[in-house]
Amino acid sequence: MGGFSMEAIRKLALICLLLLIFAVPSDGLWTIVGLSLVKIAGLLLFGMVSLLIISGDGMRGSTWFLIAVAAYIGWMLFSFLWTQMPVNYETSLAINSQQSIKEYLYLFMLVLLAFQVLRSEQELNWAFAAYLLGAMVLTYFLVRGYNPNSTTVRHEIVGFDANETAVQLALGLPMALYLLLVAKSWLLRSLGLLYIPVVLFGIFITGSRTGFIAALFGFIGLIPWFWRTKFIWKLVGLSLFVVIALGVTSMVPQKTLDRLFSSGTELSQGTLSSRSITWSRAWLEINEAPFFGSGLSSFRRVINKYNIDYTAHNSYIAIMVEQGIVGLLSYLAVIAVVFLQAFKLPIEQRFLMLSLLLIAVASQFTLTLNGRMFIWFAYLLIVIRADLEQAPKTLIQVYQLRLA
Repeated sequence: MGGFSMEAIRKLALICLLLLIFAVPSDGLWTIVGLSLVKIAGLLLFGMVSLLIISGDGMRGSTWFLIAVAAYIGWMLFSFLWTQMPVNYETSLAINSQQSIKEYLYLFMLVLLAFQVLRSEQELNWAFAAYLLGAMVLTYFLVRGYNPNSTTVRHEIVGFDANETAVQLALGLPMALYLLLVAKSWLLRSLGLLYIPVVLFGIFITGSRTGFIAALFGFIGLIPWFWRTKFIWKLVGLSLFVVIALGVTSMVPQKTLDRLFSSGTELSQGTLSSRSITWSRAWLEINEAPFFGSGLSSFRRVINKYNIDYTAHNSYIAIMVEQGIVGLLSYLAVIAVVFLQAFKLPIEQRFLMLSLLLIAVASQFTLTLNGRMFIWFAYLLIVIRADLEQAPKTLIQVYQLRLA
């Protein structure tokens, strides 16, 4: 194919990827002929990228990140050989190991495909914008059915976990700040500015303490910008933040605010909504198989003997139970690579990307999110942004350079 044709295919692939990223936050709310928008966009993306590679475009990617991801997902899939949950569980809330295999293969495919498509900072900005738009759509569905006079403390979309919803919205805050502070387009900057108050309101009405803390982490990226800017802009920034905070909290019932502001007390004196009870029983199972775990997707089955029918509410404990120390170390290796990649960036952008990583990592201490697509997109976008600081090379070119 000619250069023009290959570039046209890549542009189509980019559109499919942006559509996929847009659909991720609200996955399950959009269906076409029985298929979710995420699956449709993913299939189209796979087809477009396959055409690119067949046409000789070459494979791209961050070598160490791909190695770490392949090692982690490979071990997850390998643990199917000794899983204690090979078939459907007694509740529809739990997935079996065969479903997990499909999910992790899909995640690995998306990681590979995104590297082939996003090749400039402008395209990465579009990816951030796509996620923000998807998160704002999720906020719309959340707010649409909201009744501030309801007797319930928390509000959620039917079929969606309020905590996960809040975390997805919080992940967009560093992206919004990135567009607001880095993007050259006023349209993208305006989107970043609009996102902050809209989504903060959405996070608050979920009553999610995890989401609330994650949202606070989202503003850590402002530290170097605030430190280096002139006094007048510091004053303007603080004033704007106070106005947004007062405006959002004034629309949220006091009982919900009381729950959110009890986060510190719950951490120091409470049981984290009974999570600590589940974790203490999980450690008993970890001691039974510390190195290899109980196998893929086995947590609910092995923990059920203690009359507990919940997920681990902690990614790291869930991995320890299911894949043992080997699995946990491989997952931490992925996070470590992402962390180190962020240090390739200028300090202002580095803090924004590290705050995005912090939200993804910290939220997994109270939620099981290691298989969630939005968490992996957070890892992926950080690494791609870091890779854009270097001259783009295909994986074959990188390998040849190291052999030379």
